[in-house]
Amino acid sequence: MSFSYHISIDNNLIIISLSGNLMGKPQVTQLMSELNEELNQEMKNVLIDLSEMQYMNSTGLSILINILTQTRSKGGEVIIANVPEKINKLLLITKLNSVFTIKDNIELAKTELTQANES
Repeated sequence: MSFSYHISIDNNLIIISLSGNLMGKPQVTQLMSELNEELNQEMKNVLIDLSEMQYMNSTGLSILINILTQTRSKGGEVIIANVPEKINKLLLITKLNSVFTIKDNIELAKTELTQANES
């Protein structure tokens, strides 16, 4: 399965839905460019929905770290939601589960990011 993404805005949250297999930086060049544009529009919090992800390697993990770094440099926060079991194991092995805030579903993530916006 190839990689694809969709970016949407919901109540001043940037929602990035990823699907497929994320294994190379060229796959996300456009995604990172679009994210940067949104972060420059005064939006600062990002929700990453992984419900449709099939596979991610170390390059995919570095993309998530890049999104986190870019967002935090603008004063925002990132929450990952709907993490498939395979990817969750990868986050545990690499201890990135302690770097990212991970929620079971989008609604929990939205609630936490909305509260972060208000404080």
